[in-house]
Amino acid sequence: MVCIYIFLLILFSAEDYSCGGLLSSPSGKFQSPFYPRNYPNNANCVWEIEVKSNFHVTLTFRDVQCLSDYVEVYDGPLHTSPLLGKLCSGSFHTYTSSSNLLTVRFYSNSRYTYRGFQAEYYSTPADQSTSKFMFKAETHFSIISFTYSLLLIS
Repeated sequence: MVCIYIFLLILFSAEDYSCGGLLSSPSGKFQSPFYPRNYPNNANCVWEIEVKSNFHVTLTFRDVQCLSDYVEVYDGPLHTSPLLGKLCSGSFHTYTSSSNLLTVRFYSNSRYTYRGFQAEYYSTPADQSTSKFMFKAETHFSIISFTYSLLLIS
């Protein structure tokens, strides 16, 4: 009888999960495995968010709780792009990519698990009507941004 109980306990306590992947819709939501319940130990999830060319990705974390584990946000592909942020507490952290690709990595260790995170993203058109000029003034640099609109009359 004890063997059957142990077998059933193992069978029902080890839930299968998948995480990560390519997100290519103009907007969407994703979360850590089992959110809002605790995520599993030893998770290593990578989401690549890729929107249409000439668009940027804006990503907002609505809820984050992972304490000793972390979420990383990269401005492009995982191993070749700058790290925009590493977080694991709070909410409403927002990041915007410089291109049409943003990567999110979630890592959990083998010790403790928490609620994890929920995030949403959307694509925004690259602002082609903004030009930036840099001027040198003594030893300081200033960036001036001009936004303009074109009026076409036909």
